[in-house]
Amino acid sequence: MGRQIWDFESVSAEARKYTRVIHFKAGSRGAFKWAQRNGVLKDVTAFMFEETSGDKLMRKIEQELGTASRHAKVASDMWNADPSPFFEASDDPELISAGTYLDFEAQMYDQGAEERSDRALDHIEALQKHGTPEQVKEAWDMYLKYQTGTWEVEGAIAEIYMQGEEHGGSYE
Repeated sequence: MGRQIWDFESVSAEARKYTRVIHFKAGSRGAFKWAQRNGVLKDVTAFMFEETSGDKLMRKIEQELGTASRHAKVASDMWNADPSPFFEASDDPELISAGTYLDFEAQMYDQGAEERSDRALDHIEALQKHGTPEQVKEAWDMYLKYQTGTWEVEGAIAEIYMQGEEHGGSYE
């Protein structure tokens, strides 16, 4: 048998024969080493880590949006709270926002909410491939509730004013 010459397409096709990276490594050492050497191992094995169960994707979407909503609520509460006793107003642009540790923490919660929201969108994208039309509609409805601030947080409707481009706001 001759020596196989590998390229991205042939390595991808070879990887598709396996369900786990360790099986790919053991079953096709040459293709595995080529992918590793050329920095494409994650690309050719990404499908192995993709969730294909619509029910599991729905749970992940709900969890991500729930956490994002809680983070956004905490950030909103911090932005609307009375200033810290350590607050010192300043015109110095180098200081974080209004210059308090609370502003920085609120920004971290805002960022956490945005990251969770992005992950939920990734799961919705996967759900569009592997879920039912009803699941896709339900997922988009959940996402819309999150974006409009009507997602339920611990039994109550949270009036969250999302900052950012969706509502034409700014981070000032």
